[in-house]
Amino acid sequence: MTSSPPTALITGVSGQDGMYLARRLMAEGWRVVGTVRPGLSSIARMGPYLTGVQVVDHDLLDTTGFGDLLSRFSPRAVYNLAAFSAVGASWSDPELVARTNLVAVAEMLETLLRHRDKNSSDVRFFQASSAEVFGSRVQGALDEETPHRPRTPYAVAKSAAHHLVISYREHHDLFACNGILFNHESPFRGHQFVAGRIARAAATAACGGRAPVALGDLDVERDWGAAVDHVEAMRLSLAHDRPGDYVIATGTTHTLRDMLDAAFASVGRDDAEDHVEMMPHLWSATQADSLCGDPGRARRELGWSATTSFEDLIATMVAVDVRRITTGVAESESYLS
Repeated sequence: MTSSPPTALITGVSGQDGMYLARRLMAEGWRVVGTVRPGLSSIARMGPYLTGVQVVDHDLLDTTGFGDLLSRFSPRAVYNLAAFSAVGASWSDPELVARTNLVAVAEMLETLLRHRDKNSSDVRFFQASSAEVFGSRVQGALDEETPHRPRTPYAVAKSAAHHLVISYREHHDLFACNGILFNHESPFRGHQFVAGRIARAAATAACGGRAPVALGDLDVERDWGAAVDHVEAMRLSLAHDRPGDYVIATGTTHTLRDMLDAAFASVGRDDAEDHVEMMPHLWSATQADSLCGDPGRARRELGWSATTSFEDLIATMVAVDVRRITTGVAESESYLS
């Protein structure tokens, strides 16, 4: 008799991370159930990439609904990737941010415990934490032991959820992991984010147009990795023989100026800054000038390291946007290759 494949439940499956993770898990033989917020438009946009995923509507704040998902699908692993993700916008509704990024996580952990007690079945849990938890007054490479000094409602909620995961792991012996995600990009992240805006500006210029990109500070440094690499670290963290917390980063930084130059160079242009509109008000003192991760633990314990270079990542983003502009096709599975 052939056994049924294990099931993974991914919240926020229509985001770039959810999509890449779903595809990676299915390639490993998993059945994937992915949740999207009811009425979310991104599911239509990301549909071409989610073939084979069973997509279900689920509001992250619906505790009863999460319990029903556990009972209905009996997942072996849950990856919580859904969140209020706009750091700057978190000031506009801190209560919603706290409920979505903290309270919902607490209720998921409690629901997982009740499910374990009722079914004598452990479900492994991955929480998408964030480098934003470290705050703005940081120096050097940041690792799992670096103190948290969150400076935004988003970061405060993510930091508290991070520590809840550790508490439930230690107090209840729950297999729960935090992935401290540093910046990671792909051609499938929205153009509302800075890397996407830069890629689109370069692609538009390559196609003979002009789409100036508004930036607040060209010298800000971030540890930019590829989403396709980062989700592999997520998968490995729940496949490991013991739970833990892991910085998921490349270990190197680049400035926004580097990103601009790389994007325009990938289409044979050297006039990147001619396509920038400097708007200093877009930069906030609550943001760090530089964030660099130390992925040493992930390398030692999971055997993981980033494999995509910064230049290749940016060039791929620009190339896909060129194809979008020239074909008029916004999304196609062919863009994955």
